[in-house]
Amino acid sequence: MEGLAKKIPEDWKTLGRRLNMKEAQLDSIHKEEDKYSERAYKMLLKWKRAEGKAATFSVLYKALCHHLVNRKDLAEQFCCEK
Repeated sequence: MEGLAKKIPEDWKTLGRRLNMKEAQLDSIHKEEDKYSERAYKMLLKWKRAEGKAATFSVLYKALCHHLVNRKDLAEQFCCEK
């Protein structure tokens, strides 16, 4: 998750919304962290913890490929087996 977080710093909130994170959670992360990569990392951690087993690579892949995020390159890099 840390590797992905470093590659989506500006898109972290948009991705968080596609992962069904609440706006209040995203705002809280924004206030807590100064660095965009840390914000992205914390968002991914909170998503994983909240969703548990439902936080799958498939869900993350779809969120990264969503037209508002548009990062299929990262979806393929981080969510697909090699």
